[in-house]
Amino acid sequence: MSSFVNPPGLPDAAPRPPDTGASTPAAPAALRERAFADALAHDLRAPLRSIENFAALLERRSGEVLDEASRDYLARIRAAATRMGTLLASLSELSAAQRAEPQVAPVDISLLAEWALAELADTHPQRQVQAVVQPGLVMHGDERLLRQLLQQLLRNAWAFTAGVADARIEVSGAAEAAGQRLAVRDNGVGFDPRYAHKLFEPFQRLHVAEQGAGHGLGLAIAQAVATRHGGRVRGESAPGTGTVFTFEWPVPPAGDA
Repeated sequence: MSSFVNPPGLPDAAPRPPDTGASTPAAPAALRERAFADALAHDLRAPLRSIENFAALLERRSGEVLDEASRDYLARIRAAATRMGTLLASLSELSAAQRAEPQVAPVDISLLAEWALAELADTHPQRQVQAVVQPGLVMHGDERLLRQLLQQLLRNAWAFTAGVADARIEVSGAAEAAGQRLAVRDNGVGFDPRYAHKLFEPFQRLHVAEQGAGHGLGLAIAQAVATRHGGRVRGESAPGTGTVFTFEWPVPPAGDA
């Protein structure tokens, strides 16, 4: 029987997540699902790391003797492995959002939005986007989950305004006795409202990659966060007119806030 060891200079595979006992029949269903999701993510990421690491090693050791086509093949292999890793991370994020139990407290939405937009600007310094965040937006919800929702909606707006000369993204909202409302508006490419029902389904894309389409999980994650808060996200648009995503959810009872 042969054994496999990473070559010098490459990290060993991460240890497998410990057995939590969640696979026994008596374990709660939620724990069994969590254990399965964690094990699946680990088992899929390990071979991806090997693919990317060995491709990088081959490029370092043999890059000078490879022809242009071969170097392009290696670059494609590494890019595909990176995309798959991002997809697995997003699947884990979606799974966690679907199981989360919100810890409700007052949340500074304006600050979370400004942070998310600043991160996007740092990641894409070549972009010129006018970002307008309504000041003083404080709402009740789980801060970590609301940050996650804002990140997904703002990444979506950022991606689909990439081809707009005067890109603009706005964050606004209101907290009233009847409920809370948070809106993210952009002047990007928009979408055909006939397919609005597909927006929040995993892996459904209404655009091609050249228009900004990603892995098809961002809006599904946002909707999962909304559902855990007892609300929902809806999208309104028309091609070429921009898009507004609105998150509406109830105000928690006085004793829960």
